[in-house]
Amino acid sequence: MFIPGYYKINYRAMRVRELVRWYGFQRGFKTYLITRSKQPNAGSWMPGLWTDMQCPQEDLSEEFWLATKPHRLAFEQLGFVACAFLKVTKNLNPLIRDSGAINYLDPTRRHFGQLLFNRVYHRNVGEEVNNIAIAFTAAFAKSSLSCTNNLRAFDAFASHKIIRLASYDAKLIHQKFLEQLQRCKEVPRQFPDDESLRQWSDARQVEAFEDRVRRRLFIPMTDEEVAAAKARLASGDFKSAPPRRIPKLAFALWLTALVAIILLHSPSRRRSHTYLRPDVMEYQGQQFKMRKAYLSYEDYKDDPNNLDTNELDRIEQTMLSVKIQPTYKDRREFMSAMVDLTFPGYGGGGIGEVPQTDDGSTLYVQSMEIPQRDKDRYVVARESDGQITVLDDFVSNSIGNEVRHVKLEKQTLRYYNFGNQLIREKQL
Repeated sequence: MFIPGYYKINYRAMRVRELVRWYGFQRGFKTYLITRSKQPNAGSWMPGLWTDMQCPQEDLSEEFWLATKPHRLAFEQLGFVACAFLKVTKNLNPLIRDSGAINYLDPTRRHFGQLLFNRVYHRNVGEEVNNIAIAFTAAFAKSSLSCTNNLRAFDAFASHKIIRLASYDAKLIHQKFLEQLQRCKEVPRQFPDDESLRQWSDARQVEAFEDRVRRRLFIPMTDEEVAAAKARLASGDFKSAPPRRIPKLAFALWLTALVAIILLHSPSRRRSHTYLRPDVMEYQGQQFKMRKAYLSYEDYKDDPNNLDTNELDRIEQTMLSVKIQPTYKDRREFMSAMVDLTFPGYGGGGIGEVPQTDDGSTLYVQSMEIPQRDKDRYVVARESDGQITVLDDFVSNSIGNEVRHVKLEKQTLRYYNFGNQLIREKQL
């Protein structure tokens, strides 16, 4: 049992696979060499328990509410309900400028959702960057399963399985979570009230904390170190020493040796990984050049001119050439196909109003934005007797002809815009 208190991060204890996951292959190995001589820095109060961090939602910053708006909407559309608001208040790291989180539960009270935010100062570029993490978790008797986009995290302890996805789409992450959950034989634990969820969450945090202290990844700070860190925060002296550089020749020699060791200990049949350049986006198995390299996916998504204009025609052709199956076995398979059709960072999802039918069936109307073309690809499907059948697939100009709602009457699909004007008909 380790005593709660202020702990600093010992970067020397970080594993190669953790750093490669954080930074990619080449930069991860280089960072590994740098961290062998890096001194631990000021950290925060650990373990970070729900009990200690819970706060009124008014305490969360305006920046938090702005940055998380689309993600909060996605959680709500998935049926999740907020059950707690949290904020780190005992932080001694001057590079972390803001934080906040929302914990969620789904209607069955078996699926735990988390939306986490922090704003970090990157001294190399002299800018503050927002980071968003999304996670969905199910608890079992002796283990748990999570799907998350949090790639920059320490290794999980043995009983906790984590699937990591490079996406900020909460619906996609939730979809993958449900797919993984279907493979589990055990039924997830149900939390009858918020207190039972809090107790489980805190116990899990304590377990992770103790595992990392045993690794010497977290080292307790002395009273003198805590006092010095608090004084530095109070003074506003946030300047940090420049990152240590490794001479190119030394780095090359170390990297060669390190890769050789890893290859000698790796099975030859291990699947290779492809590491993308930081200025390209992958879609439908192809790579498309962005306008520039971005520090984060959020920065890319928020830039309206984030793609190389020479790539726009090819992107449009690729989106329109994707073949849609005539039928899908269930809604989950159909929605997964629609997520795959959506270009990263651009709009996609159901239309604003619930579609109407006169035969008792259910319509699903999905739109996918074609980047920087003022066009959307629409796919309309009907669910009947548990099967999904695609009824229509077309492209429409999003200026003036954006579909607001759809009706199926007497085997005819009718599409209406925001002015309630009929803009398209199709006889089935």
